[in-house]
Amino acid sequence: MKWIDKTDCFETKDFKKKHLLICEILDDKIEVNLYSTDDINNYEIYVSYGVMYGIVYTHKDKAYELREEIKKVIYDDYLANGYSKDMPTDEFIRNFYEKYQICIPNDIFFDEEEFMNKMLDILDNIDKIW
Repeated sequence: MKWIDKTDCFETKDFKKKHLLICEILDDKIEVNLYSTDDINNYEIYVSYGVMYGIVYTHKDKAYELREEIKKVIYDDYLANGYSKDMPTDEFIRNFYEKYQICIPNDIFFDEEEFMNKMLDILDNIDKIW
């Protein structure tokens, strides 16, 4: 079992002022991606591992090395414990958070800017709707 690079599968690699540099998948279940941003202090490593997902922020100079480290930690846990719908364990998540400060940004579920633009469009055209 090995990580498979899926970066070239994306038609567009730009999303919300970020650029997808690397997207790798393990066993079609786990994902670790690297995004560049205009701010070299906030490169993003997106992690999706069972019930644990979020972003680890890092400096550009550390991004590739940290991403490889995260992949190894996840790979080792996955090999040791296998796959289940509620993986990884709470203990793994706590340890991962303490070490990497993974977080869930507000826009991972809800894009406030896009929502407000759509609302303004509706309000601008309200007379056409009624």
